[in-house]
Amino acid sequence: MKLTIFIAIIVVLRFLLPRLVDFGAPKKSEPKSEWHYRVKFAKLNKDKFKKATPEEKQELLYYFTHKLRQAGNYSEASFRNMPELLQLVWLIYELEAEVNNGGYLQFFTNSSGRYVDETLDALKLIGATYNHKFLKSAFQVLSKHSDPPNHLHDKINSKKLYQFIDFPKLYSNPELQNEMYEIDKKFYQSKENLSKLKMDYFEDNCHNLWTELEKNHPN
Repeated sequence: MKLTIFIAIIVVLRFLLPRLVDFGAPKKSEPKSEWHYRVKFAKLNKDKFKKATPEEKQELLYYFTHKLRQAGNYSEASFRNMPELLQLVWLIYELEAEVNNGGYLQFFTNSSGRYVDETLDALKLIGATYNHKFLKSAFQVLSKHSDPPNHLHDKINSKKLYQFIDFPKLYSNPELQNEMYEIDKKFYQSKENLSKLKMDYFEDNCHNLWTELEKNHPN
């Protein structure tokens, strides 16, 4: 009888002990993607950039600008605190990514839509004449279908555009969708190379950036 009870206790302990040991242990975090690691360990300096291939230069800028934005949880301050040249680079990256992925309406309705004015200025600076025209036309279409139209620019300037616009209403508006689609097509068919214009402008104007990075973002 005693032996049976002893065996039963052993069986119960073998079942419970592993669970008791794990109780209160921190949950294992989900493994980070390669993108997260490349952002986390991103570095940008004059020597590294100079030795990089054209493709590597694009990646250096992409991951480093996201590192700076991510450090501030993509807040307004994290954008304003970036060197102006890196702000320009980030704006062009965002425009390309959003429009290529879902058209201008996606650009406006994501957080990138906060920076319409800044993106227009960036396009003008790098000499992207056609893309400047496309974005301006898309904004005019959005303005026309906003309620009321004249308040849209105030919402843009408040940096809370995506909080105020009725997205379901926009996406269910066939006239708006058709007008945006026509502009999207012009973007996709355009031979104006945004990436090249962006990189040419960066390399022509990065002389003072390296000192600024060394002082404020040493890596």
